[in-house]
Amino acid sequence: MTDLDETTLPTDLIATHYLTSIDEVTEHLRAANQLGLGVRVRSYLEAEEEGEGLVEHWEVELLTSSPVSEEEPAE
Repeated sequence: MTDLDETTLPTDLIATHYLTSIDEVTEHLRAANQLGLGVRVRSYLEAEEEGEGLVEHWEVELLTSSPVSEEEPAE
């Protein structure tokens, strides 16, 4: 497994959004794409307030550029 943090350029964080539905995540990703922003998405589980189940949540970070940069091919 390769650690991507070693090969990527630093990006500036604009905002972090904590979302509760995949529809909200999709909406944020489309908006970021339209604006030319980079994103980083993480999912995590939290215990339900009522009951013993788990609920999935998402963290979406908006960045000034893509967190993964591919190198230009050598000519």
